[in-house]
Amino acid sequence: MIITNFLFKARYLLLCVALLGLTVHKPAYSRTYSAAVPDTVTITLADFLTLATEQSKELQARRQNVELARNTNAGARNSRILPNFTLTTAHGLIPGVKSRDDMDLPSSQLYLDPSLRNDWEDWAFFNQFEVTALQPVYTWGAIRNAIKASQAGINVSLFEFEAEEQKTKLQLFQLWQGRLLAVELDRLTTEAERTIEMAERELIKLFEEGSDEIDDADFYQFEIFKFEFEAQKEEVKRNLEVLERAWAIALGSRDSGIIYIPDERFLDPLDAVIEPLETYLAHAAVSRPELRQIDAVRDAAGFGVDAQRAQMFPALFVGATYRYAYAPNRPRQRNPFISNAANTESLTVGLGFRQNLNFLQLQNRTDRAQIQLRQAGYALEAVRDGIELEVSDKYKDAQIARTRLSSVERALDVSRNWLRQEQLDYDIGFGEIPNLIDAFTKNLELEAQQKQYIYDFNVRLARLLNAGGFRLDQFFTTNTADL
Repeated sequence: MIITNFLFKARYLLLCVALLGLTVHKPAYSRTYSAAVPDTVTITLADFLTLATEQSKELQARRQNVELARNTNAGARNSRILPNFTLTTAHGLIPGVKSRDDMDLPSSQLYLDPSLRNDWEDWAFFNQFEVTALQPVYTWGAIRNAIKASQAGINVSLFEFEAEEQKTKLQLFQLWQGRLLAVELDRLTTEAERTIEMAERELIKLFEEGSDEIDDADFYQFEIFKFEFEAQKEEVKRNLEVLERAWAIALGSRDSGIIYIPDERFLDPLDAVIEPLETYLAHAAVSRPELRQIDAVRDAAGFGVDAQRAQMFPALFVGATYRYAYAPNRPRQRNPFISNAANTESLTVGLGFRQNLNFLQLQNRTDRAQIQLRQAGYALEAVRDGIELEVSDKYKDAQIARTRLSSVERALDVSRNWLRQEQLDYDIGFGEIPNLIDAFTKNLELEAQQKQYIYDFNVRLARLLNAGGFRLDQFFTTNTADL
């Protein structure tokens, strides 16, 4: 029967609405706001992305990896100037000296007295200072390559952070699109509610007129359907609340009392042309931060191999040691061949070589560095292959989403023409209310489907751009058709 057919279609529509609400993914952020009402701020997508990435604790934590890499590089650079520069001091009590034979010798000749002994009744404070400095002169490139390896380490951290940042912005964009989709579904739910009220009035009217088209079963089905609809409407409402809460968390506005709303009121497809697959593959090959990160890892490994090899050879250095010790109850001996460790001053400067004799360990470290270099090369090829497959897969998804959206839009045009015709027929008295209800229900169903397909297309296009190495924040602030 016509009414039963309507109930089935309306029920299908509401199930679609509920499923659409459940399939909302995490989206993206942006900033540039203008106050609409107190504590309510509209925000653009570009500013939403910027503000949310600034608030991201995950990105803040990963940014510290960059700072650590820079700190390591600074330490490597500082190793060029006085890498070994130490000051050692010693302080304590020390006994004096006396002769048991009472030899009358001057203090500078006390070392000639064979009976000279410690005087345990004469104590004084002893202080000693020793400064040692070693300055590398030639290390066979060990220091130079260590600095280059640490600089490559900075690039590794930077590209790793950039990759995570782009991943976060893609998730934020999905959050943005999900918010728009949830708003659209809430609006469609309101329209479906009006359709149900209209259908209920028609059902009662036909029953009161004694129409043979309805019976008690139709009323029971309709009552069950209304309860199901209330549950689905509540679900759509709760999904919207969850997305609003996710926005507050992403933008860091939970405690500020500010409510951010998107400056866009409707979910529309992105105005972008999908270029040939080769365009995205070529751009990804030079722009994906993952590739640049692995390439930087390979550079660091190469410099590491050269630095380890240099450890096999003796390093030339200039060394200097200054030592000063003083104890008032111990005389200083001026004879250059005699030294009194408790009261002396000396300076030693000269050239020297330093050679690590643990050759087996040095060779193991060199072999390990070479293995890491080969590993980085294999990883680079693997990442390239993975990115090519990823771009191809995202390209396929975007093409399918575009085709599906185009098809549903054409179907929606036909549905609108059908609805318009039924409305005209009903207004002039030739149409039937069940046909009008069918046309209106089908139109709502296709509108809900269209919004889901717009969401899918926008998200899949963003994933394609991300896979192709395009920066989403730049994409959404420029003419998308040019990309």
